Amino acid sequence: MILTIFTRNLGKVSAIAKGAKRNKSALLPSAQLFAYSNFTLKKQRGMYRVSQSEIIKSFYDISYDIDAFSYASYISRLVENSLLENQTNRKLFNLIVKTMYLLSQKDVDKEFITAAFELKFSDCMGFRPITDRCSVCGDESDQRAIFNIEEGGMLCKKCAENFSGNIRLDATTRKLMNYILSNEIETVSRAKVNKVLTKELSKLMKQYLTAYVSNLNMKSLNILDDLHKF
Repeated sequence: MILTIFTRNLGKVSAIAKGAKRNKSALLPSAQLFAYSNFTLKKQRGMYRVSQSEIIKSFYDISYDIDAFSYASYISRLVENSLLENQTNRKLFNLIVKTMYLLSQKDVDKEFITAAFELKFSDCMGFRPITDRCSVCGDESDQRAIFNIEEGGMLCKKCAENFSGNIRLDATTRKLMNYILSNEIETVSRAKVNKVLTKELSKLMKQYLTAYVSNLNMKSLNILDDLHKF
């Protein structure tokens, strides 16, 4: 069995976990989807092999919640498709562990947590949107919520007149984006955000990531939307 593992020190790696599918295998708990574990890896002939593993947190509860499972699957695919092999990103590693923990909880807004993750993910990957000033001229005094994806952030009134494709947001959404980017996701998760703002932020981030991430896979979210409509 070949596992795709996102590690703190090595980044994304592929590793052979021999016999991990067997019911009595010591590697089975760590080989499950979303599992957070300590792995002992040995490199042989250019390929990593899992020689030992110890599970830290299984996040097994996510499997019992269709919303949590869909959002967690989407986040996992987003990270997997965005990273190259052996590309270390400790900031993103810490973010995804904390986000999986939050998604496993019952008393959090999972759609908001996912939207917040997307925004912080863009920061971790180096294409953080500019939300505290005009992304073109740098003006901080104009606090209009006019967002332009191609320009990578907010625009002041004067600059907005020179670009098409502008997206007008609620002024509170701009403040929310600043808040998310300035705080840890555990702190962000405690904010009480109404559904209208959550939907607006979620829609914006899907549009933003579509422009900046190749092979964006939203299949699990589309299935979730269909289930909610049904």
